[in-house]
Parts: sequence; C-alpha cells; structure tokens
Amino acid sequence: MDPESVAWPSTEPSYRLRPPATDEAAALDAFAAVLDATPRQAERVSVRLAIGRRMDLVGPRREALEALSGHNAVTVADDHTIGTVPLTDETFADLAELFTDLDRAIVWDSEGVAVADLRDGALRFALPADAAEGVRAQLDAPAADRIERVD
Repeated sequence: MDPESVAWPSTEPSYRLRPPATDEAAALDAFAAVLDATPRQAERVSVRLAIGRRMDLVGPRREALEALSGHNAVTVADDHTIGTVPLTDETFADLAELFTDLDRAIVWDSEGVAVADLRDGALRFALPADAAEGVRAQLDAPAADRIERVD
C-alpha cells in the first residue's frame, strides 16, 4: 500500500478531503459518498488496521475483525491487520465498524485503478466532476467546503 504504487485514472480529476478533526463521522460519510458516486465498479479494498488479535475487542468490533480476518488475503498480527478483501456491503459494514482503527484503505476498481485512498484521516478520490459535485451535496457544509481538486 505504498503511495507510489497507487494508479489513478487519467480520465478523471482527483480530489482531496481533509475532514475537520473534530468530526470523525465526516471521513466515513465522504468515503461512502465517493463509493456511491463512482461510475466505476469498486471491486476490492486494501486495508491496514491498527488492531490485531491481541487487542481487547468485544461485541460488534470483534465480530467485524473476525469477518475481515476470514478472508484468505488478510493477515491478523498481534497488533495490526493488513490485507485485501472484496468490497461488498458486508465488508464495508465491517470497515465502518472498525473505522476509528483504520490506518489506510485503498479502494480499487476491476482494472486495479484507485477509486479512493483513505489515509491518516484524509481522503483522496477520483471522480468525474459532476459525480464529485454529487459527493459535495451529500456532505455537511464544513466537510463539503474542504474538498479540493488536486490535479
């Protein structure tokens, strides 16, 4: 999940959103809005979580980690989890449950081109301009005002 290895589409502009630090839900809302807006098929997601098997997790968070760790391409170490899973409604729900522990998530389309890259609380994404405006419309004004074009 090296930043240099992320291929972005050449036909869509890229954007960045740094949600307000006081609004943890804004990044998750933006992530979901981008996935809803993309015209490309978001096929899989590569994740790095700051939690692992030695963490004291209970309830829904434990269940979400167990669901993700059930995928062959996911490795759960003592203190972190890393791997790639198909992007389904179920895996998105698991990631949403563990969102505060998510160090990085890169969503890929079927051709291996990035749709979104969430890292350190910042979200980079590529969408056609009209779809990006649709994302702005779905977010609260403080978050929507922080979307900037990066290319």
